[in-house]
Amino acid sequence: MTAMPQLLKYGQYKSDIFTKLAFPFVSGRNILDVGCGDCTDAEIFIKEFDLETYGVDMYANATRAPGLKFQLGSILELPFQNAEFDYVFMHDVLHHVDEVGQNPKKHRKALGEVKRVLKRNGTAIVIEGNRYNPLFYPHVVKFLGHDHWRQGYFERKVREVFPEAIFKNFEAHLYPWALRFWKAYEQAMEMFCPRQILAYNVAVMTTGG
Repeated sequence: MTAMPQLLKYGQYKSDIFTKLAFPFVSGRNILDVGCGDCTDAEIFIKEFDLETYGVDMYANATRAPGLKFQLGSILELPFQNAEFDYVFMHDVLHHVDEVGQNPKKHRKALGEVKRVLKRNGTAIVIEGNRYNPLFYPHVVKFLGHDHWRQGYFERKVREVFPEAIFKNFEAHLYPWALRFWKAYEQAMEMFCPRQILAYNVAVMTTGG
């Protein structure tokens, strides 16, 4: 898959994520970036997809995308009205919900909040690292201590709130060197390996009208 040229300025990793996500955002609609972090995804939504972009995070981030409408808040109690957004986006957020206890009830509540703030016919997009990916498990799970979810748990929790969810999987990593080698690795993984070990679990959920 060829990268979207306008995204290359945001770096190889962000370009890969949005190219492989391949979601047809409609210009002029609004989006909530939950757990917006350093706001680089928000910047892409504003500058490249022309979306009215809101961000929410538990921390006041030092970096803000110009034009971002930011609020402090938790995914367990989003500070927005019911049915407010055309899109809700989360990238590597869910496994941080109740990081110590990993309580399934809190995971479901978080997803319920996402559904609450979506408009009718709105779409939620969730991108989560896969715990047992061959690169993520030793590096991100064991070394960095991220408690990434297993693919089966991710899909089960999403379906509890969004039975209509559509799932996809792909490889995407930040590569500091030997990009051609790693791109060949990605292609081989996506062609020949079971989806249960691919790097990212993705859920796309559109609410009924």
